[in-house]
Amino acid sequence: MPVRFVANLSCCCLLSLLCSGMTVAAGEPKFSESERNHWAFQPVKRPVLPTTAATTGSQPLNPIDAFILAPLQKDGFSLSRPADKLTLLRRVTFDLVGLPPTPAEAAEFLEDQSPDAYARLVDRLLASPQYGEAWGRMWLDVVRFAETAGFNADPARPLAYKYRDYVIRAFNRGTAYDRFLQEQLAGDELFPDDVEALVATGYCRMWADESNASNIHLARQLALNDLTGNLGAAVLGLSIGCAQCHDHKFDPLLQTDFYELQAFFAGIVLEDKLPVGSQAQLADYHRQRQEWLDQTANLRHELHDIEREARIKMAGERRMKFPQDVLAAIDCLPEERTALQRQLAFWSERQMEYKLDDLPKHLSEEARAKRDELLKQLAEANKHQPKPPREASLMAVAELSVAPPKTHLLDSGSYDKPLQELEPRYPAILRRDSAAPAFHPPSTRSSGRRTELARWLTSADHPLTYRVWVNRIWQGHFGRGLVDNANDFGVLTPNPSHPELLDWLTSEFIASGYDTRQLHRQILMSATYQQAAALPSGGDGPVPPESGLAGFPRQRLSSERIRDAWLSAAGVLNDTMFGPGVRPELPPNFGGAANWKVSEQADRTRRSVYIYAKRNLPYPLLAAFDLPDMHETCGCRTRTTIAPQALMMLNSGLVLNAARQLAVRAERESDSADPDARVIQAWTIALGRRPSEREIVTARTFLRQQQQVIASSDPARTGEDAGQIKPSDASEAFVDLCHALLNANEFLFIE
Repeated sequence: MPVRFVANLSCCCLLSLLCSGMTVAAGEPKFSESERNHWAFQPVKRPVLPTTAATTGSQPLNPIDAFILAPLQKDGFSLSRPADKLTLLRRVTFDLVGLPPTPAEAAEFLEDQSPDAYARLVDRLLASPQYGEAWGRMWLDVVRFAETAGFNADPARPLAYKYRDYVIRAFNRGTAYDRFLQEQLAGDELFPDDVEALVATGYCRMWADESNASNIHLARQLALNDLTGNLGAAVLGLSIGCAQCHDHKFDPLLQTDFYELQAFFAGIVLEDKLPVGSQAQLADYHRQRQEWLDQTANLRHELHDIEREARIKMAGERRMKFPQDVLAAIDCLPEERTALQRQLAFWSERQMEYKLDDLPKHLSEEARAKRDELLKQLAEANKHQPKPPREASLMAVAELSVAPPKTHLLDSGSYDKPLQELEPRYPAILRRDSAAPAFHPPSTRSSGRRTELARWLTSADHPLTYRVWVNRIWQGHFGRGLVDNANDFGVLTPNPSHPELLDWLTSEFIASGYDTRQLHRQILMSATYQQAAALPSGGDGPVPPESGLAGFPRQRLSSERIRDAWLSAAGVLNDTMFGPGVRPELPPNFGGAANWKVSEQADRTRRSVYIYAKRNLPYPLLAAFDLPDMHETCGCRTRTTIAPQALMMLNSGLVLNAARQLAVRAERESDSADPDARVIQAWTIALGRRPSEREIVTARTFLRQQQQVIASSDPARTGEDAGQIKPSDASEAFVDLCHALLNANEFLFIE
């Protein structure tokens, strides 16, 4: 492994360090010129627009088109023709709100011939509450959102849904991206009077967690490692998680970088309830509360001492697996624990659960009497306990003091092999100078470390933060980013397909005040986005490069959008927003001991973003269509074509019910005496268009033949009734036709 430091070490010591795989940490790092010159570490510079010639395809509509068109023209290509209005409507509606356009919306848009019809459509969709549900899902993939902890026990996190709701609201409110990040990293320090900002810090608790871990120090370290690695991928677009055991093998990221970044989070404690108010209000509240704690200290200590022995007896052998410092944290009065003790108690106390009502059984008669007396005194004292300005129940983090627990470089990443102590610092390759960050604690109960980290990450001249976000938004629209790996801008990822476009969009995004909606508009109003999927060359001519975007890339809908489209076509989609995750029916005999209790009927048809996010039991239908693993960050979903998908579409109870309900809806909404009216209506609902004459003829043939199949396959029809068609067969055949529509590629893909 390369040594990137200059150090005064003996040869034997240096050899020992190299063999152990650790970084020699003294002095400033020495990076090569190629490492420092990697494109992602360079400042964002607004490029000059390229010159393009007149084209026979779509005419350029904004600067994005110039950046896309210029390299195409060098290779003899151009943009494709504009997409027809219906294709564009379906594309942009699914894109922005994750749902198909209704027949009424389609009719209105097709009839609107005004030049700004499309622009007004885009603005309407961006203002829709469904926009946050569709695009919030992208961020939930990145931060590995789940409502359970994972590992073998996979216990519930009852308040995790509030973070999901926060993300959706943030998109719908148009929260600027810099504020969005600041709230998640340091909402408790920066915006203590904003409940939403406190909920946002749930990001710092999204790690998978072994709730019954016997090695508490390892569990704590794994959680901090997970958080550090996710921050690197989600915000910086760097695989810094690969540097927890040694220097990164390919990128200029040091092992010390990993733990220095981790040190920003060393002081967090996990909270399910927090006071809400201004810094001045909270300071006054904590001062009053400390005075009350001091006044009641003797009473609380005496009660705690009496109960400690009983708790030890009740815990029994479960205590034996924990080392002394963990036991000290468990036995300490909760109000007097340090930040480290709070962390250790979080991973250990939940393994010592017992019924409080059983506690007196383990006390002597004298101790019980004394305890009863003390409880009465404490109840009286609690009447005078100061009340916070406001209080919120949430899954969040906070800090206890300006001096967080120490962070060490770990030999080969081993939690039990600490080396030198490290202070919070930014990755060396991104530092502007050698000075350590300056912290300004907002109160006596917080270090200010995460505030400094959030401000550094969201500074306007940061080379990575906004490029990474712009690339994610571009990827969300086209299915592929300007940078192939949205989570890794390192040297192993190919350079951007259009580097000047990435920097132009990033500079525009920064100038807009980090307005994500404005970024959407710029992309959606381009001819590049509005072009048809067909390639302009046609015939046997040369094919433009895949990254050239000479034609809109055809994309299959995501798993959530497929399910939501089925429910929407059936007319049963419940658009209720927010709240705890809902649990639709699972397939028969699925899940075993991990099965869940099904929600009320109305809740089972809520949008898919609200389905209970259980790490060890992802909803099967969504999992079949590439729902990401909730244990890891997902920068871009895979797109598979596998047999279980076809089997789900043919046999899933959800799809079969949706087909039946679509048939009923089409019958109800077709008020014409035309025998083909219900077929036309089913097509219009499912695919957003009228069927062609050929499709109508094909549908007639299918319905006639399918009635015969139904009649001949009914074992109850015997004798003279054998094979005879009944009136009900026509309805069943129509359901089968609707089922076929819900399985059609045109339903599952956007062009």
